[in-house]
Amino acid sequence: MSLLDPILGKHSLQWFYERLYNLALKGLNYGRASDYTHNGEARLMKDIRHMISSPSAVLFDVGANRGVFVNHLVKAWQGMNYQLYAFEPSKKTFAMLRQEVKDLSFVHLINKGLGEKPESVELFFDKEGSGLASVYPRDLSYHHIEFLNHETVELTTLDLFCDQHKIERIDFLKLDVEGHELAVLNGGKRMIGEGRVGIIQFEFGGCNIDSRTFFRDYYNFFKNEYTLYRVVADCLEPIGAYSEKLEVFLSANYLAVMK
Repeated sequence: MSLLDPILGKHSLQWFYERLYNLALKGLNYGRASDYTHNGEARLMKDIRHMISSPSAVLFDVGANRGVFVNHLVKAWQGMNYQLYAFEPSKKTFAMLRQEVKDLSFVHLINKGLGEKPESVELFFDKEGSGLASVYPRDLSYHHIEFLNHETVELTTLDLFCDQHKIERIDFLKLDVEGHELAVLNGGKRMIGEGRVGIIQFEFGGCNIDSRTFFRDYYNFFKNEYTLYRVVADCLEPIGAYSEKLEVFLSANYLAVMK
């Protein structure tokens, strides 16, 4: 018998454990993936510059939306030598992206998405320019958000795009594609398997419920060639062995760094 048994699982204390649980999740940086200023991303974008040894870095922003992250990257990498490829499949959101991002010779805006294979798919969204747009008809009715709109978009693969544009290496690959991240990774198996993608940032959260993907899928994809971290406010938290506790469907950012 544990000394804690008298207070564990008690109905009268559920309110306390619920509040403690919510606090612990926030303390672990879950549910803060979009809070760029405070969730550790702003610091991370500067730190990544020192993690990349290439004299002319290649950066990918997959799921660029209206360009908020693109502009963060441009600011964080000011004075550095790099090429940035930003992918946004929605035609109307892509038009917003072009308006929001300065016309720079080293920033390439691509009106396509990435996936597991080249194809035309439906992109579902609640409103034009939405950061929630997904190739999955997400069920967010419990947040009073309805995905009643859709458009046909074009996807290619990471491997195919790199072949066509003679890109030999990606130093930093950022994925924020609302649950489609694993498909993008599978579409880049050759580049990734040949050790030609150095650092990968991806988001995992509620959208993975709609895509039916688990953190275990990502862990198994990366475990042999990459070290996994969870991005927290002031550093990177290493992820060791897999456990069910990692299956938290509140949005968080993760980093995979080639060993």
